[in-house]
Amino acid sequence: MKYWILGLSLMVMACSHSVDVKDQASYKCGDQIIRVTVLHDNSMIVRANGIDHVLTKVASPAGEKYEDAVSQVSFTKQDGEFYLGMQGRNYPLCLKIK
Repeated sequence: MKYWILGLSLMVMACSHSVDVKDQASYKCGDQIIRVTVLHDNSMIVRANGIDHVLTKVASPAGEKYEDAVSQVSFTKQDGEFYLGMQGRNYPLCLKIK
């Protein structure tokens, strides 16, 4: 019984873990408007069409790139400019919405 209680308390502690937000911004990429939340754990959440996509940082020769291979969403920062890719479509330069 005491092991069950210990296990339950460890599960509760694991579920309460949160990642701090580093930055948030909205962008207009052509006809697509997205909300980007950058987290302190080398990941980001891109909200597009009402769906949150969790992207992780990947190696890129030309800047910072985050992607989710399963949902086929990527967000790239190259030379200070941002680009969105979704399901095989590359959107034009993303402009920050104030």
